[in-house]
Amino acid sequence: MARKHDETYKLIFSQRAAVEELVRNFAGKRLGDELDFDSLEPLPTDRISGGLVQRRSDLLWKVRFRGDCLYLLILLEFQSENDRFMALRILTYTCLTYEELIRRGEVKPGNELPPLLPVAVYNGRSRWRAPADVAELIAPVKKPLAQYLPSFRYLVLDLQRIGEKDPESRDLVTSLGIMEREPTPENLQRVKQGLIRRFRGPEFAELHQALDSWVAGAAEAWQISKADLAGMMSFKEDEDMYERAKELRDRVHRDGVRQGLEQGRIRERALMVRRFATMKFGAETGERLTRMLEDMADADRIDEVVAAIIDCDSGAELFARVRA
Repeated sequence: MARKHDETYKLIFSQRAAVEELVRNFAGKRLGDELDFDSLEPLPTDRISGGLVQRRSDLLWKVRFRGDCLYLLILLEFQSENDRFMALRILTYTCLTYEELIRRGEVKPGNELPPLLPVAVYNGRSRWRAPADVAELIAPVKKPLAQYLPSFRYLVLDLQRIGEKDPESRDLVTSLGIMEREPTPENLQRVKQGLIRRFRGPEFAELHQALDSWVAGAAEAWQISKADLAGMMSFKEDEDMYERAKELRDRVHRDGVRQGLEQGRIRERALMVRRFATMKFGAETGERLTRMLEDMADADRIDEVVAAIIDCDSGAELFARVRA
């Protein structure tokens, strides 16, 4: 799988919304309710191990518990291939992270270390088969020696298996799994549309950009044509316009602006309605609708046109309804 696609997972999980989705849906809802996700803070991942060897984990987050000075560390590692010694690797990153907190004085002598949630996000094609506990990597022994062997477990998110179990889910992590499991242009576009509808608003702009990068990386990895990729990437603008048109219709009803809109505002809204119609039905329909909009002097009629564009499936049906 292309490395570009692997790297885009870091972009997605560098977004607070993605981390919250992961914790709430896969680490337990009860834990999610105990955390203040507004306090999420990314931390540096570079570490120096013994022998001055530099080690770097993929992502590390810090989030506080509600009403408490205690915080949780979330360590994320991204894998596209099985790694039998993943448990040992994550344990190493965990120990180095704790050592760094002590070195910086964030954990004082006599104080306890903060809890840490270790997660491996796997997007490979075959099933994840690596042991999830470092104890499984060590040869079994009898008591009393067995009680001294280390045990350390991490959470595995095998995306394709997650997508297989819940193909209709709308949470972000499972959606990635659904796209990984069926990497067709139609499925990628369908799932991406659902994510854009779910994560609306300017606060999710960076998440949308990360999803675009993910889709571009997926297209390269799975050899999706440039034409299909362009179709998937262009949806965002269309969907935003569709949502703005619905908001316009609702706002006209809710606020009563149809009572006395200024002519300038009506023209501005008419221009947006024309653009929306062009996107949905084509330039010819947009031009024809422009001439009709010029004769509309009140917001009531424009509101009806917006509703018709949303509801109709063709330009012919639109004009039949607008004239009625």
